[in-house]
Amino acid sequence: MYKTYVLENDYLKVEAIDYAASIYQIYLKDNGTLKPLLATPKTKDLFIENTLNYGRTVGRTAGRLYPTEDTIKYVDFKGEPSYMHGGPNRFGTKTFKVRKHTSDSIEFELNVKDMSDGYLGNLNVLITYRIFQGSLVVWHQAKSDKDTLLNLTFHPYFNLEQSNHIRNHELKIESSTYLSQNEHKIFAYENDVEGTHRDFRTFKPLIINEHNALDDIYLLPKDRYTATLRTKDIQMQVYTNYPALVVYTQKKVNNTDLVNAKKDELYTGVAIECQKSQKDLNVLKHDRVYDHYIMYSFNKI
Repeated sequence: MYKTYVLENDYLKVEAIDYAASIYQIYLKDNGTLKPLLATPKTKDLFIENTLNYGRTVGRTAGRLYPTEDTIKYVDFKGEPSYMHGGPNRFGTKTFKVRKHTSDSIEFELNVKDMSDGYLGNLNVLITYRIFQGSLVVWHQAKSDKDTLLNLTFHPYFNLEQSNHIRNHELKIESSTYLSQNEHKIFAYENDVEGTHRDFRTFKPLIINEHNALDDIYLLPKDRYTATLRTKDIQMQVYTNYPALVVYTQKKVNNTDLVNAKKDELYTGVAIECQKSQKDLNVLKHDRVYDHYIMYSFNKI
């Protein structure tokens, strides 16, 4: 069973769930009304049942991890050809402990025993959500007693107008480089976005079809501004100290209805998730602390 927790201030109301240290919904306050900003499963029960990771903490390693000469030093794949988002015992299936909950913040904790999820090291993870004025800050911290692979992300799907499509949204991404895969489906190459449908260096509408759907990793500059998503009424700006941004325009059919769409509809939300580059071997050293943040700032236009 899951529990729901509310964060609220004069600008935002946020519903968090201890299952997968998740955010179920973000509301922007507007003259006494609450405007939902996330495409999310229609009910919280369906949220647990949904298989596309809406609003969840994703780990132990985001994306698809393959057995290689390097990765098998840290992961027991148990004969599997790959692990997706951390494998069968991934964070997206675990209930986190609530360490602290106030009116404007919540701190989730998860302790994972050495090799219990196939990964080396006893791992302690803290996921903190905090609202400040019109911003939601996501803070990822972790410590392991052995060198281990770790690449966390937060996986919200946005639809700022709650329609069953995202074509009224415009997106701008502060990146000129995206990653592509080699013949073994491992991200190995850095490519210029120039001349591709992945070029969002200036605002472009998200008029998505099967030929230009996004499921891409962008490399980010070192400054903290990352991307802007906007409609005619609402704007969201994203800031992070993660080095990469994944943008996914929901090109797979859902197994549950959403608050804004039926389960058989495509392109009903856009996932904007910051993480480490999947081109790199993301090793957390036993004497280091994993410490990254993502900030989503909302305002009316």
